[in-house]
Amino acid sequence: MKKVMLIPLMTSTALLGCQDTNQSDNQGQTSIESQKQVAAWAGKYEGTTPCMGCLSRCEDCPGMAVALELHEDKTYTLTRESLSGHNEVETLRGQLRFDAKDESKVELVHVAKRNLLYVDLEEKVLEIRADQTGKRYQMQSDFVLEKLA
Repeated sequence: MKKVMLIPLMTSTALLGCQDTNQSDNQGQTSIESQKQVAAWAGKYEGTTPCMGCLSRCEDCPGMAVALELHEDKTYTLTRESLSGHNEVETLRGQLRFDAKDESKVELVHVAKRNLLYVDLEEKVLEIRADQTGKRYQMQSDFVLEKLA
């Protein structure tokens, strides 16, 4: 007569349950780390850029004062003021979205021009990128906003 060997299934199930718990704990840590990254670049950035119609600074045009606040809840407040005094102060508010492949690339939703940004956490600056392409302007130094302390 052959002996029948029984393998307890509860042990296997318990082990699988532990693995699932560890995976969900790891996912929770990743989520917390992502939130900390958001907090690292959230803040107020300011600078002076060329006026909206120019790709670099002009001798006779003082440009625009730009203040951009990125909030931890993935919203923004953008204020642009023509330093020549020709235009009204413009304040825009809305949502921002991150590039799925590179979280340092940000888009200001519902901003028609100069809505693509590159966040440089080491230098604590935002680079405004060319519309639609996201490439750097030829005179990129004219399109930098510095993070305020």
